[in-house]
Amino acid sequence: MTESTEQWPAALTARIAQTVKTHRAQRGMTTSDLSAACAARGVPIAANTITKIEKGQRDSLKVEEALVLAHALDLPLVALLIPLEGQADVDLLPEVTLSVWEAAAWVTGEDHFGEAPPPGTARAVLAVFREHDVDVRTALISTREAHSRRLQARQALGSARYEQLARQADELDRMAHEDCTRLKAVREQMRADGLQPPPLPAALEFVDAPSNPALD
Repeated sequence: MTESTEQWPAALTARIAQTVKTHRAQRGMTTSDLSAACAARGVPIAANTITKIEKGQRDSLKVEEALVLAHALDLPLVALLIPLEGQADVDLLPEVTLSVWEAAAWVTGEDHFGEAPPPGTARAVLAVFREHDVDVRTALISTREAHSRRLQARQALGSARYEQLARQADELDRMAHEDCTRLKAVREQMRADGLQPPPLPAALEFVDAPSNPALD
Protein backbone atom coordinates (compact mmCIF):
# COMPACT_ATOMS: atom_id res chain seq x y z
CA MET A 1 0.00 0.00 0.00
CA THR A 2 1.47 3.32 -1.02
CA GLU A 3 1.86 5.74 1.86
CA SER A 4 0.22 9.14 1.55
CA THR A 5 2.46 12.14 0.98
CA GLU A 6 1.91 13.22 4.59
CA GLN A 7 2.60 9.77 6.06
CA TRP A 8 5.59 8.76 3.96
CA PRO A 9 8.40 10.79 5.67
CA ALA A 10 7.45 9.40 9.07
CA ALA A 11 7.13 5.87 7.67
CA LEU A 12 10.59 6.11 6.08
CA THR A 13 12.09 7.41 9.31
CA ALA A 14 10.40 4.61 11.25
CA ARG A 15 11.90 1.98 8.90
CA ILE A 16 15.36 3.48 9.35
CA ALA A 17 14.87 3.69 13.11
CA GLN A 18 13.92 0.02 13.35
CA THR A 19 16.98 -0.99 11.33
CA VAL A 20 19.24 1.15 13.52
CA LYS A 21 17.77 -0.32 16.70
CA THR A 22 18.01 -3.91 15.45
CA HIS A 23 21.60 -3.71 14.26
CA ARG A 24 22.74 -1.71 17.27
CA ALA A 25 21.37 -4.44 19.53
CA GLN A 26 22.91 -7.20 17.40
CA ARG A 27 26.31 -5.55 17.81
CA GLY A 28 25.87 -5.20 21.56
CA MET A 29 26.09 -1.41 21.34
CA THR A 30 24.35 0.98 23.70
CA THR A 31 22.98 4.26 22.41
CA SER A 32 26.02 5.88 24.03
CA ASP A 33 28.31 3.51 22.12
CA LEU A 34 26.60 4.40 18.85
CA SER A 35 26.71 8.09 19.70
CA ALA A 36 30.46 7.85 20.32
CA ALA A 37 30.94 5.96 17.05
CA CYS A 38 29.10 8.72 15.16
CA ALA A 39 31.15 11.42 16.85
CA ALA A 40 34.37 9.58 15.98
CA ARG A 41 33.30 9.84 12.33
CA GLY A 42 32.80 13.58 12.57
CA VAL A 43 28.99 13.70 12.78
CA PRO A 44 27.96 13.89 16.46
CA ILE A 45 24.53 12.51 17.35
CA ALA A 46 23.65 12.60 21.04
CA ALA A 47 22.67 9.33 22.70
CA ASN A 48 19.28 10.75 23.69
CA THR A 49 18.71 11.75 20.06
CA ILE A 50 19.38 8.17 18.97
CA THR A 51 16.89 7.03 21.62
CA LYS A 52 14.29 9.44 20.23
CA ILE A 53 14.93 8.17 16.71
CA GLU A 54 14.51 4.56 17.79
CA LYS A 55 11.33 5.34 19.72
CA GLY A 56 9.75 7.06 16.72
CA GLN A 57 9.92 10.51 18.27
CA ARG A 58 11.58 11.96 15.17
CA ASP A 59 9.62 12.36 11.91
CA SER A 60 12.68 12.78 9.74
CA LEU A 61 16.44 12.35 9.56
CA LYS A 62 19.10 14.52 8.01
CA VAL A 63 21.14 13.01 5.20
CA GLU A 64 24.33 13.23 7.26
CA GLU A 65 22.62 11.42 10.15
CA ALA A 66 21.59 8.53 7.93
CA LEU A 67 25.10 8.32 6.44
CA VAL A 68 26.93 8.28 9.74
CA LEU A 69 24.51 5.84 11.41
CA ALA A 70 24.96 3.40 8.52
CA HIS A 71 28.74 3.74 8.64
CA ALA A 72 28.91 3.44 12.42
CA LEU A 73 26.83 0.24 12.26
CA ASP A 74 28.93 -1.10 9.37
CA LEU A 75 25.85 -1.22 7.14
CA PRO A 76 25.60 -0.33 3.46
CA LEU A 77 23.42 2.76 3.22
CA VAL A 78 20.92 0.86 1.08
CA ALA A 79 20.23 -1.47 4.03
CA LEU A 80 19.22 1.56 6.09
CA LEU A 81 16.94 3.01 3.43
CA ILE A 82 15.35 -0.19 2.10
CA PRO A 83 13.96 -3.04 4.25
CA LEU A 84 15.84 -5.92 2.64
CA GLU A 85 14.15 -8.63 4.66
CA GLY A 86 10.60 -9.56 5.50
CA GLN A 87 8.53 -7.88 2.81
CA ALA A 88 7.95 -8.06 -0.93
CA ASP A 89 7.74 -4.38 -1.80
CA VAL A 90 8.47 -0.95 -0.38
CA ASP A 91 7.22 2.60 -0.81
CA LEU A 92 10.33 4.18 -2.26
CA LEU A 93 8.41 7.47 -2.57
CA PRO A 94 4.81 8.38 -1.70
CA GLU A 95 3.66 7.49 -5.21
CA VAL A 96 6.35 4.95 -6.14
CA THR A 97 6.04 1.39 -4.84
CA LEU A 98 8.66 -1.10 -6.01
CA SER A 99 9.77 -4.60 -5.14
CA VAL A 100 12.47 -4.59 -2.48
CA TRP A 101 15.15 -5.55 -5.02
CA GLU A 102 14.03 -2.92 -7.56
CA ALA A 103 14.15 -0.26 -4.86
CA ALA A 104 17.57 -1.42 -3.63
CA ALA A 105 18.88 -1.54 -7.21
CA TRP A 106 17.69 2.00 -7.80
CA VAL A 107 19.49 3.23 -4.69
CA THR A 108 22.74 1.48 -5.65
CA GLY A 109 22.50 2.34 -9.34
CA GLU A 110 22.46 -1.26 -10.53
CA ASP A 111 21.73 -1.91 -14.20
CA HIS A 112 18.20 -3.11 -14.85
CA PHE A 113 17.75 -6.39 -16.70
CA GLY A 114 21.33 -6.33 -17.94
CA GLU A 115 20.81 -3.28 -20.14
CA ALA A 116 23.88 -1.11 -20.66
CA PRO A 117 23.37 2.34 -19.11
CA PRO A 118 23.43 5.33 -21.51
CA PRO A 119 26.96 6.73 -21.97
CA GLY A 120 27.77 9.72 -19.80
CA THR A 121 25.15 8.96 -17.16
CA ALA A 122 25.82 8.39 -13.48
CA ARG A 123 24.92 4.71 -13.92
CA ALA A 124 27.50 4.42 -16.69
CA VAL A 125 30.19 5.79 -14.38
CA LEU A 126 29.15 3.39 -11.63
CA ALA A 127 29.33 0.54 -14.15
CA VAL A 128 32.91 1.50 -15.00
CA PHE A 129 33.92 1.39 -11.33
CA ARG A 130 32.20 -1.98 -10.87
CA GLU A 131 34.00 -3.43 -13.89
CA HIS A 132 37.26 -2.05 -12.54
CA ASP A 133 36.58 -3.80 -9.24
CA VAL A 134 36.06 -7.10 -11.08
CA ASP A 135 39.32 -6.57 -12.99
CA VAL A 136 41.21 -5.86 -9.76
CA ARG A 137 39.86 -9.00 -8.10
CA THR A 138 40.62 -11.12 -11.16
CA ALA A 139 44.20 -9.80 -11.47
CA LEU A 140 44.78 -10.23 -7.74
CA ILE A 141 43.64 -13.86 -7.81
CA SER A 142 45.59 -14.82 -10.95
CA THR A 143 48.75 -13.06 -9.71
CA ARG A 144 48.60 -14.85 -6.37
CA GLU A 145 47.91 -18.21 -8.00
CA ALA A 146 50.81 -17.76 -10.41
CA HIS A 147 53.18 -16.85 -7.59
CA SER A 148 52.01 -19.80 -5.49
CA ARG A 149 52.39 -22.31 -8.33
CA ARG A 150 55.84 -20.94 -9.23
CA LEU A 151 56.89 -21.39 -5.61
CA GLN A 152 55.57 -24.97 -5.63
CA ALA A 153 57.53 -25.71 -8.81
CA ARG A 154 60.74 -24.40 -7.25
CA GLN A 155 60.19 -26.53 -4.19
CA ALA A 156 59.64 -29.58 -6.41
CA LEU A 157 62.83 -29.00 -8.43
CA GLY A 158 64.40 -32.37 -9.18
CA SER A 159 61.22 -34.33 -8.44
CA ALA A 160 58.88 -36.10 -10.86
CA ARG A 161 56.28 -33.33 -10.46
CA TYR A 162 58.57 -30.45 -11.37
CA GLU A 163 57.80 -30.41 -15.10
CA GLN A 164 54.05 -30.49 -14.52
CA LEU A 165 54.16 -27.72 -11.92
CA ALA A 166 56.46 -25.62 -14.09
CA ARG A 167 54.07 -25.88 -17.04
CA GLN A 168 51.16 -24.92 -14.81
CA ALA A 169 53.15 -21.98 -13.44
CA ASP A 170 53.92 -20.79 -16.98
CA GLU A 171 50.23 -20.90 -17.91
CA LEU A 172 49.22 -19.08 -14.74
CA ASP A 173 51.92 -16.47 -15.39
CA ARG A 174 50.43 -15.92 -18.85
CA MET A 175 46.94 -15.50 -17.42
CA ALA A 176 48.16 -13.13 -14.71
CA HIS A 177 50.01 -11.07 -17.33
CA GLU A 178 46.84 -10.77 -19.42
CA ASP A 179 44.75 -9.83 -16.40
CA CYS A 180 47.23 -7.18 -15.23
CA THR A 181 47.62 -5.79 -18.74
CA ARG A 182 43.85 -5.43 -19.01
CA LEU A 183 43.70 -3.77 -15.59
CA LYS A 184 46.41 -1.30 -16.62
CA ALA A 185 44.51 -0.44 -19.81
CA VAL A 186 41.24 0.00 -17.90
CA ARG A 187 42.86 2.36 -15.39
CA GLU A 188 44.47 4.39 -18.15
CA GLN A 189 41.11 4.68 -19.93
CA MET A 190 39.43 5.80 -16.71
CA ARG A 191 41.97 8.59 -16.32
CA ALA A 192 41.51 9.56 -19.96
CA ASP A 193 37.77 9.84 -19.28
CA GLY A 194 38.34 12.11 -16.29
CA LEU A 195 37.81 9.43 -13.63
CA GLN A 196 40.18 8.68 -10.75
CA PRO A 197 40.74 4.92 -10.35
CA PRO A 198 40.65 3.63 -6.78
CA PRO A 199 43.97 2.73 -5.08
CA LEU A 200 45.32 -0.71 -5.95
CA PRO A 201 46.08 -3.44 -3.41
CA ALA A 202 49.79 -3.53 -2.51
CA ALA A 203 50.26 -6.73 -4.53
CA LEU A 204 49.12 -4.92 -7.71
CA GLU A 205 50.75 -1.52 -7.27
CA PHE A 206 53.23 -2.40 -10.02
CA VAL A 207 50.37 -2.09 -12.52
CA ASP A 208 50.47 1.71 -12.15
CA ALA A 209 54.23 1.96 -12.59
CA PRO A 210 55.01 4.66 -15.23
CA SER A 211 57.17 2.25 -17.23
CA ASN A 212 56.62 -1.46 -16.71
CA PRO A 213 58.14 -3.62 -19.47
CA ALA A 214 56.42 -6.66 -17.97
CA LEU A 215 53.05 -5.22 -19.01
CA ASP A 216 54.04 -3.70 -22.35
